[in-house]
Amino acid sequence: MPRVLVVDRSERTRDAVAELLGETSEVVWAAREQAAGQLRAGIAGGRPFDVVLLEGEPAPSPQLVRELVTQGGGVRVVLAAATAGDGAALAARCGANDVVARPFAAAELVFRIARGGGPTERADKRRPRKSDVLIGTGPWIKELYDRIAMVAATDVTVAIFGESGTGKELVARTIHNSSPRHDAPFVVVNCAAIPEALLEDELFGHVRGAFTDATRDREGLLAAAHTGTLFLDEIGELPLPLQAKLLRVLQSQEFRRIGDDQDRRVDVRIITATNRDLDQLVARGAFRQDLYYRINVFPMHLPPLRERRDDIPLLVHHFIHKYRGRLGKPIDGLAAGALARFAVYDFPGNVRELENKVHQAMVVAPGPTIEEGDVALPADRPGAHVDVTRPFRELKQQVIDAFERDYLQELLRLHQGNLAAAARAAGMDRKNLWALVERHRLDRARYKKP
Repeated sequence: MPRVLVVDRSERTRDAVAELLGETSEVVWAAREQAAGQLRAGIAGGRPFDVVLLEGEPAPSPQLVRELVTQGGGVRVVLAAATAGDGAALAARCGANDVVARPFAAAELVFRIARGGGPTERADKRRPRKSDVLIGTGPWIKELYDRIAMVAATDVTVAIFGESGTGKELVARTIHNSSPRHDAPFVVVNCAAIPEALLEDELFGHVRGAFTDATRDREGLLAAAHTGTLFLDEIGELPLPLQAKLLRVLQSQEFRRIGDDQDRRVDVRIITATNRDLDQLVARGAFRQDLYYRINVFPMHLPPLRERRDDIPLLVHHFIHKYRGRLGKPIDGLAAGALARFAVYDFPGNVRELENKVHQAMVVAPGPTIEEGDVALPADRPGAHVDVTRPFRELKQQVIDAFERDYLQELLRLHQGNLAAAARAAGMDRKNLWALVERHRLDRARYKKP
């Protein structure tokens, strides 16, 4: 049971948090001036705190957060912010590990606190590892946590949809870790990474003598997941013959190894994921309609990173903390210009690409702060790969739109969202510039100096 120290002006916040967390946590309250003493006392008494839930107003300083972490023996700090968007930026500035928006949603709060469980709690497989929970803010993450809480306790088949790099496997792991099967195996099968000729053997196994090299019986990954969860990533790549065998598993919980003459029963929950449009695959005959109905009982859709840009500061901060120990470099933050570059890039590879770029920037950064020049992002130009099958005017407009968007983003960044100053620098009428900003749906507040 993690111990949570609520640092807030109002003691009633502790009561609200304790009610939402229920019996999963022990909740203690302290004012800011008392917090360090409470943390020291917890360590001295052999009952250290695992998480500090820190009030976001007034904005905490980096010095305060560092003091809490130090006095708490490495305690995680979760910022309680008035709004999700403001909280992400504030957490990045002050050094908090995570953020949760007010008013608290029970499912999200439980997951945020669970991520910070102490050594005893982290040994409990019901507690997701830090790397096994999506980081994000705003309505989309609240809805995601609510849906995870809704489905985790059941054995319903879950289908996770989203672009590559959006965290589909993390969601699947979180569902498993939060389910009654948490002590059993979580087995991952990437249907796109295993050659078709080997995939059946990998999944279902074989008996001795089934083929030339079958010198002994072999259990497949389906049997390895018995009593646990089988996660089928990129299920849209599963060959049609194997789709029929998987359908039988879903219908009867039975399967047959290659070369076997007897069926075997298996108790397994199946979670699938794909970045492809299964409706189109079904229409083309590349995916079985009956299997589609079986796996799509509880669909979950993950948005691409470009649709949740407010999460970027928090994710960048998380990756800095993740890699600085491994790199042996005392990097503790990034300059505003570097963050702005991350914030305006579309990241076609989503969170996975962002992690890669933050890691790269940390490697090349000479000092304790990632500067704008340390960030290497590819040119986001649609015209770089010309699709001549599309109409000329359509492609031309796409290039113009991309140029306008890039130009406006850089202009607003340089002038910190000041539209009048940006219009003067661009030699444009302010109204025309405003119309362009509105057309490209750019949020000027994102570029304003904190």
